[in-house]
Amino acid sequence: MASTPRSRRLRPSSTRNTELTSRRVDEGVTRYYRLYELLSAALQDGTIAPESALPSEPELSTRHGMSRTTVRRALDRLERERRIVRRRGSGTYARQRRTVPRFCVELHALPGILAALESRSTTTTLRFDPAPVPQNLRPMAAAIGPTAYVLERLRFTDSQPLSLTTAYLPETVASRLRRPIPRRASVMTILGRLGCPTTAIRCIVGAVPADAAAARALDVPLGSPLLRVRAVLTGDAGEPWVVLESLCRSDRLQLKVLERG
Repeated sequence: MASTPRSRRLRPSSTRNTELTSRRVDEGVTRYYRLYELLSAALQDGTIAPESALPSEPELSTRHGMSRTTVRRALDRLERERRIVRRRGSGTYARQRRTVPRFCVELHALPGILAALESRSTTTTLRFDPAPVPQNLRPMAAAIGPTAYVLERLRFTDSQPLSLTTAYLPETVASRLRRPIPRRASVMTILGRLGCPTTAIRCIVGAVPADAAAARALDVPLGSPLLRVRAVLTGDAGEPWVVLESLCRSDRLQLKVLERG
């Protein structure tokens, strides 16, 4: 297949904010839940920022073609989850997220682990195109900018989904990537083959509930716990090669930290 043109300029694709303001909730699924799902994702990824106002009930009702009762049901669920707060005479607002302490883990054995995983798994590329970097990843991707090439891949072992990885590549790196994209190689391995060896990794490890997209891709129930790894891979001079986010099935992948005496 043809390579990605070097002269191709990045053009942001439709953001979730555009989706939130123009898309009607799909038919065929409990309507209140589809609205709940859409608003929940916007709250999670920062499209609706903490302390900012949500669209009013009449706006949501008109936009999605549903009754005020259905809209209230979706908002009631978000309020019970303490994701939003309703202020009489003012409107509905996103709550400030509770901050929790984070632990820094040195994954010194990561290259060897990835090599072993590559030999026992394969991937399917779901997308590779320019798009905005999500708001909640922009602090990590500041050197890449607000727009990047998005490489989304689903990794399988024994024909079962293992992880869903989304990599945000600067255009200077993405323009070197040729199709077809290697099915076994990790992002780190691909970067090395492109002449962008990784010399430092900064990562944040945590756990999140599976949203609708991740639940479908990884074949788990909505809300199932997933291991989330966010990482920035850089070169010798500190140049960022990629910012990535991996969502992994916790029943199929275990993160083990060994204490050395």
